[in-house]
Amino acid sequence: MKRYLVFTLSLLLLFGFGCKGPTAAEVQRTQRVTLDYWTVFGNVSQLRQFASAYSARKPQVQINIRQVRFEEFEDKFVNALADDVAPDIISVHAKDISKYQPRLLEMPRATRVSNVYVKGQYVKETVVEPEINAMPSASNIRQNYVSAVGADVVRNGAIYGLPLAMDSLALYYNKDLLDRAGVATPPATWDEFVDAVKKSTRFNSQDDIVQSGGAMGTATNIDNAPDILATLMMQRKLRVAENGIGSFATGGTRSEEAPALEVLRFYTDFAQQDRDTYTWNNRQENAFDAFVRGRSVFYIGYAFDAGRIRAANPQLNLDVVALPQLDPANPTNIANYWVETVVKKTTEPDYAWDFLRFIGSQENVKTYTAATRQPSPYRLHIAESLEDPLLEPFVVNLLTARNWYQGSNADVAENIFEALIEAHLLPVPDDVDQEDRDASLLNQAARRMQQTM
Repeated sequence: MKRYLVFTLSLLLLFGFGCKGPTAAEVQRTQRVTLDYWTVFGNVSQLRQFASAYSARKPQVQINIRQVRFEEFEDKFVNALADDVAPDIISVHAKDISKYQPRLLEMPRATRVSNVYVKGQYVKETVVEPEINAMPSASNIRQNYVSAVGADVVRNGAIYGLPLAMDSLALYYNKDLLDRAGVATPPATWDEFVDAVKKSTRFNSQDDIVQSGGAMGTATNIDNAPDILATLMMQRKLRVAENGIGSFATGGTRSEEAPALEVLRFYTDFAQQDRDTYTWNNRQENAFDAFVRGRSVFYIGYAFDAGRIRAANPQLNLDVVALPQLDPANPTNIANYWVETVVKKTTEPDYAWDFLRFIGSQENVKTYTAATRQPSPYRLHIAESLEDPLLEPFVVNLLTARNWYQGSNADVAENIFEALIEAHLLPVPDDVDQEDRDASLLNQAARRMQQTM
């Protein structure tokens, strides 16, 4: 409170408020506002530039940007809440909105903030003017952003945040290795991917993999394994979870028409030594490392991986195309992105939301995504992004991308998928029918997923 009083009194002494003096409301609006903003993977440099630009317009507002490590965020945030020193603004992954929703503040219809400035040539006077800014409505969100955003941030008519960038999966490949395999063009379908993997995988005399066609089939050494499996299920018209129900195991029986089983087997066959698609196993190094070291032809990753790949191996003859599809006429991809939102315990809700309105404008989002080399969440920017050859593969399916999980604990859900993959790779005992085992694993995973909804 002392700093507020000092700042306010300084304004009064330096500039005065005219003959009648300030009202209580006017004094309140000149007090310094401090906002603490925690981000995980956000571009801190660009966010700080936005904060400086906002403070230039509203000099009474100071915004502190802090980057928190992903693995530390949960504990730090919970402890901060308990100690009443929580940040005002945080970045939350879209699939974690349900998890954090009780601790988040709904977006208001409008924000009421103040403009504070000095006027007068000889007799200086501090002027305080109220400023009311409309916030996006649910219909605005659905109209202006790609579909995934509306599905994720709008809950029962309330809005819980705004994204600054989007991402989706695409297929990175080593052009030199693909050329040596005699594959003229990168795959656009999963059938073409299978063919390319068969042609590009290399074994030594002991049948050890010395060059993998691509990292597919396992979970322990493939960072994006849960997202890849979820995307395959969605391409097969299976929702991993929808309307509070873990539905992906529907049809998980001995039937030949059990789509979830087909998807699971397709994915894990790449790590089964007795399959003709065998190209990967749990003894391989991490998928990212194998790719940058030239030991894997394909790598399924996100737009933010491009910088990591180039930094790790600048000499790699790299290219990227859209993720293979089951049905190219009806593409489906996974939406991966973070949402900027306001903590319920904030003491400055209007300024916090107003700052997010400012950075979430179309102009500033365009600036942000240019700095981060990621696709924009705005529909208006899609066409322009498609003209960028480095972004085009990630943008091409963005209009049909969606989040595979909207339950209360995305981390647990990912662990369930990882465990499902690894369990399916285990040998089947002689006294157990494989069809029964596979269906049982899938249904167990679905029941566990249901508990997180």
